[in-house]
Amino acid sequence: MLSWIGKVRATFKEARANWMKIKSDVKANKGLYNISAIIPFTSTMYRSICLTLSLFSILLLAGNKGLAQNNLDYYLEQAAIRNATLRDFKFRQDISELEIQKIKTQYEKPQWALTGDYLLAPFFFNRGRVIALTPNPDVKAIGYDAGVTNGGLYSAQVNVNYPLFTKKLSQPLFQQQQLAQLTVGNQSRQFKVDLTRLITNDYLNAYLLQQQMDFMETASSLLLEQRELVRKLADRGIMRVTDLQLLNLEIQNQNLLRNNLEAQYRQALGTLNSDVGILDTTLVRLDSIILFVQDPEVNSLFLETYRLDSLAAVNDQEVFATRYLPQVSVFANGGLNAVEINNIYRKVGVSAGIRVSWLLGDGGQGSINAQQNKLRQLNARTQAQFTNQQIQNNRQNNALVLRQSRQNIQLLETQLDNYQRLLTAYRQEFALGQLSVIDYLNVMRTYVSLQQQKVQMETQLLLIINEINYWNN
Repeated sequence: MLSWIGKVRATFKEARANWMKIKSDVKANKGLYNISAIIPFTSTMYRSICLTLSLFSILLLAGNKGLAQNNLDYYLEQAAIRNATLRDFKFRQDISELEIQKIKTQYEKPQWALTGDYLLAPFFFNRGRVIALTPNPDVKAIGYDAGVTNGGLYSAQVNVNYPLFTKKLSQPLFQQQQLAQLTVGNQSRQFKVDLTRLITNDYLNAYLLQQQMDFMETASSLLLEQRELVRKLADRGIMRVTDLQLLNLEIQNQNLLRNNLEAQYRQALGTLNSDVGILDTTLVRLDSIILFVQDPEVNSLFLETYRLDSLAAVNDQEVFATRYLPQVSVFANGGLNAVEINNIYRKVGVSAGIRVSWLLGDGGQGSINAQQNKLRQLNARTQAQFTNQQIQNNRQNNALVLRQSRQNIQLLETQLDNYQRLLTAYRQEFALGQLSVIDYLNVMRTYVSLQQQKVQMETQLLLIINEINYWNN
């Protein structure tokens, strides 16, 4: 792009020098200049230059904008800091890490508890009394069996329970949380890749509009600069009034196009800022961008999901199998435990024991759960094979499109060089009055159209590289 801009600058410099020479000659001859020799050059050449300015000269004024300058890395860094979804992944990983600590505490540390009970079990119509509290009721009294309730319960105890032989019980649960962390980490990496692709596309779309906007701004400022000269030459009869009118119309058209492009550029920046998470409506400039094709990963990020799903199915079966392991724990308690209030201060003591539980059968739930997990593994393999095929297809197709796009750009550059040489010859014919305005403008417009195509194709090339790098993860 810089090469043809240099050629354009040289063309304008040459044309401007010719204009200044004509202006000085007109003044020196006090209006007695050979008008028939001048007008073919001045009117046609000037109008062609004006029309050319409306479509190319990108970056001529880029250094004089005075606006804040941002690049792609800035937006990617801000997205990594500000994006709420990425924060959510980090929080979920932290929660899973705390869950591992909780499981360790549950299976490796004793559990303490403070309990208290008060049971009132009265007897009715006991030995002539309507209600009586006694552990020895009359046989005709109405109430719970005294052998069951002893007439009441007064208890206040400190209890401790400590599980034994828990490694086989806790290990699958640890692995379950570790897999959860790996899954969240993989989701986070996938989201970062998606976010990078999105922001890069937003950036390229906005940058293309900025190039077009620069182009129109350059054209407008140069057209305004030349309008005064055309007005003076028209006043002297060297140029026609219609040339000045054409110039004014072209300036108005450039302003309209420039305003439309600025509105589109602001909208594109708004989309970029929104996806990044930046609340800013300031008009900024975007740096140019260079993308390179990255080598494909040996283990695709998009297949990691299914590998973790398969491991999760295996782990789920291991966790379910812990139900069939014997569970052993020791316990102890101490405190107050009495059935009547008399001499209750003497009813303080301690006790200890061992508790064993072992599930011997549950109606075949283990077999059903194993079948479910086998189906989950089969589904993960099927999805992985299909996704891998999609990845390979996208890589191959994008590689073909990239190669074709580069070839098209090379062909276009060849055409532009040919048109540049043709325009140089046409300028000489213009100076001699041997070429019509229409013929020159037709070639010039074709040249400008090709320049626009080249800018769009270069942007499209970067979009393709961005897509290739996405699927190479």
